Amino acid sequence: MSEVYLVKAVRPRYDRSESLVVKIPELLEKSGIKTVVKDGDIVAIKIHFGVIGGYRSIRPQFIRAVVDVVKSLGGRPFITDTWGLNHLNDAYYDGISHATVGAPVLPANGIKENDYRVVKLDKYYRLSEVEVAGNIYDADALINFAHAKGHGGAGYGGAIKNLALGGVTGRMRGAEHSKEREGGVVAFHEAMADVVKAVLSNKKGKVLHVLWIMDVVEHCDCAPFGMIPLVPDIGIAASKDIVAIDKAGLDLINQAPPIPGSVADTYGLKPGENKFLRIHGVDPYTQVIVAEKAGLGSTQYKLIEF
Repeated sequence: MSEVYLVKAVRPRYDRSESLVVKIPELLEKSGIKTVVKDGDIVAIKIHFGVIGGYRSIRPQFIRAVVDVVKSLGGRPFITDTWGLNHLNDAYYDGISHATVGAPVLPANGIKENDYRVVKLDKYYRLSEVEVAGNIYDADALINFAHAKGHGGAGYGGAIKNLALGGVTGRMRGAEHSKEREGGVVAFHEAMADVVKAVLSNKKGKVLHVLWIMDVVEHCDCAPFGMIPLVPDIGIAASKDIVAIDKAGLDLINQAPPIPGSVADTYGLKPGENKFLRIHGVDPYTQVIVAEKAGLGSTQYKLIEF
């Protein structure tokens, strides 16, 4: 049973020491970052930059907190996402720059998305070869810092989606979506699992997954508009198990009460419901089930809250 650590958004008292930003170092330490990041490691911190017009993505001060922890361990961090050079403008617009987060901001696969490493898989569902973003592949360690939210194709976008669609080339994203058109939702989720396996193929013991379960909205960070969150802020989770952290994130979102005035009103959502299944007609648990079968982690987890 994998361990998933959660620093809760609801804090016990009004004090700087209880701030979620201040709690990041404790969260990362509890979840094992000291075994992932070693002195001298180049560390890719994979986030979603967001887009101009959107405003529910991870805030810069939380990214900075992760960067500072990596630096304290002797790591050399950089912030990264796909979509090439143009996406850097989205990052800067959203307040993510070297000046604000304390680390270089780089395209994951080059300015034209043509910097990649081909990874061939012995066991796979749909994709035998994957073009992994060069800067992610070449990094010594990876922090997969994902935002938990809905996604039209996958039902839910969390840690798995952050790598499956954000850690490769545009051609690979197209290949994943082609499987969706050919074989439906399950095929899409299986292709995502193949891609994640490839992205993590040279990072054994060198990956930590962090999940921002805040500003949980129904669409991806690539949506150029704002939305009212579906549920109250839950907190920030961390785990070495990509399957467990996404399963925990989904469970927490589904257990939470809906926020009035959000799209939850449209669907009459209630605590305990599979919220993204209702909204998108896609069962988000499919992706964690197929990822578990692919050997990427376990759906069985122990949630440790603080």
